[in-house]
Amino acid sequence: MGFFQRIGHDLRTGLAKLRYGTVQAAHRALEETELLQLRLEVRKVDGLLETLYSDIGERALELYERGEPPDRILRDPDLVRKRQEVLALKAERGKVVREMEDVRGGEP
Repeated sequence: MGFFQRIGHDLRTGLAKLRYGTVQAAHRALEETELLQLRLEVRKVDGLLETLYSDIGERALELYERGEPPDRILRDPDLVRKRQEVLALKAERGKVVREMEDVRGGEP
């Protein structure tokens, strides 16, 4: 192999490595962007859960202070609805966390 052929070969190899590195960097940037969006979604759900927990506690305390028996407090329609909302939000949070794990699992 002549000198110029080696230089040509080395340049082609270098360009191929540069392209590969650029693709890898772009892929990583997309993963990080997706992870950031998922983290924001988890924080949003956590905030909603925190609000619901506070509402549930306030409502339960309100009923308790009114002298309602514990079994009535547990069957209060507002508390039952909020409990269902909590369960739905927990399921949604779990789904988002699994998506985050999938994105992280795809790392090279």
